[in-house]
Amino acid sequence: MTLDMSGGGTLSIREDGLRVYLEARREADGLGLYKVWLTGRGSGRFLLGTLAPEGEGLRLRRNLSRTQLEMADCWPVAGAESRLAFSFARNGGWYCQTRPGEMLSDPVLKEQVPGAMLCRRGNDGFQLAAPMRPECPMPLAGAACLARVEQVQGRPHFVWDFAWSGTLKIPAEQEQWARGENKHGDAGESPI
Repeated sequence: MTLDMSGGGTLSIREDGLRVYLEARREADGLGLYKVWLTGRGSGRFLLGTLAPEGEGLRLRRNLSRTQLEMADCWPVAGAESRLAFSFARNGGWYCQTRPGEMLSDPVLKEQVPGAMLCRRGNDGFQLAAPMRPECPMPLAGAACLARVEQVQGRPHFVWDFAWSGTLKIPAEQEQWARGENKHGDAGESPI
């Protein structure tokens, strides 16, 4: 059986008696290190491991007992995810954040996250960006008034600034952050 992994790639599963042979593959995109997680039919999650370069892609092979997966509530395997665990991008580089909602502190905004978004980390926080698409609803609509439009990878995107705590930065305060005038970590944060 072969499954498409959320986040990209495929997972092949072969059962042989009490052993389960798993092989995850993903295109090498150069963005960083990816971990593969298995999901069960309930709430089970199991870290399969880290994809490693092999040939022209990334690959992970594991041989597990079915009992291990059953104990983790991941047997039978219902799905899999390849998730960027470490970005090679330095401060200032955009990369794909597969679960941006986990970075946010506001529950309303967490629900409005459209899925994967571009992310850029800086010294005082991070930015999230989503492409402008007239045919689609605006992502993070609850924070529309705090978005600005920027060219990202050659296309117009909505961009939001966040403190490391996951709170939105107010635009007037963003200028102070950029000039380095706000050194107090929370003075420029919005309760949103």
